Amino acid sequence: MMKPEQAQLWAEMHMKHLEMLQGVITRMAGNSASLKNYCMTISAAIIGLAAAISRPEILYYTTPLIFIFGILDGHYLRLERAFRDQYNSVRRSGIKECPDFSISPSWTAGHGIFSGLFSWSVWLFYISLIVVFLVIAVLMPG
Repeated sequence: MMKPEQAQLWAEMHMKHLEMLQGVITRMAGNSASLKNYCMTISAAIIGLAAAISRPEILYYTTPLIFIFGILDGHYLRLERAFRDQYNSVRRSGIKECPDFSISPSWTAGHGIFSGLFSWSVWLFYISLIVVFLVIAVLMPG
């Protein structure tokens, strides 16, 4: 039988563990949003540069850069999902056992390498940006 003080202490420890995991999840989501922001900023600067020097072919060469941002964004989304799974696992665990304070992504949920990359929030954003780049490159006088 667990003493009431021990049960209260372990409940508080579970809450702290969940707070720590929530902090990691929040950072992953923030990093993903920052990558989209950086990609948009760099893309706007490259479009401005291409227009200023009348060289639309520059836009074709920056497509790999957009792909790299997309891959990084997909990786952060994959990590965020894996940490959410660990959060849910800790949340479901009872207070009868002492938490181990492990903070590592849970890869048991089938989060493959490309699972984040093929999310609509990643591919739709970056593919749309590439299409915009290509349309501007075709329409830009040079």
